[in-house]
Amino acid sequence: MTGLIAIDESGDLGSSGSRYFCIAAMILLRSRDLKKASSLLSKTHEYKWYNSTSGKRTMILEAMTDSNVRVVYTIVDKNYPDNNRPVYGNELYVNTLRCVISDAMDVLPCRDVNIYLDNNGFVSLEEFRKIVSEEASRHNINPIKVNKVLSEQNKCIQLVDFIAGAARAELEHSDGTINVLSRKVSVARRR
Repeated sequence: MTGLIAIDESGDLGSSGSRYFCIAAMILLRSRDLKKASSLLSKTHEYKWYNSTSGKRTMILEAMTDSNVRVVYTIVDKNYPDNNRPVYGNELYVNTLRCVISDAMDVLPCRDVNIYLDNNGFVSLEEFRKIVSEEASRHNINPIKVNKVLSEQNKCIQLVDFIAGAARAELEHSDGTINVLSRKVSVARRR
């Protein structure tokens, strides 16, 4: 069986703007396990954490609790990280992405996997594939497809955007919506 890891981020990469930066991943065996949650997304409008109402956010995350999905995420306090060495920009993105990919592979319930990352300019497809290859080697995982995809074309990426947004909002705005998914969270790091 081939698993699926979908990855997205929330927050900005600079020293100002959002205080926290988060990358989250959903890990599942079948995308159809998210049928109930994905049915809440529009076919014509791209829902994201930032452009959805509080009620819509909660509904989508609650629908995910009925699925066979696992969640991992890493949140970085950009100006005051645990190691007291702030980094910004692409370096922050790549460091956080590597951590999330490793954590996702730790909880992956199979050996073969397709991995999709929301399309962005922070990491090239080549660098993303290199990170996946290195982590897969360490975890004895066999990546089948490794691609960057547009979120408006991929419901799993849209759903993981809600996870990343909720995880960051908990620290950034004292928004406890992420707690809806507490049973599904396998790894939550704060750095």
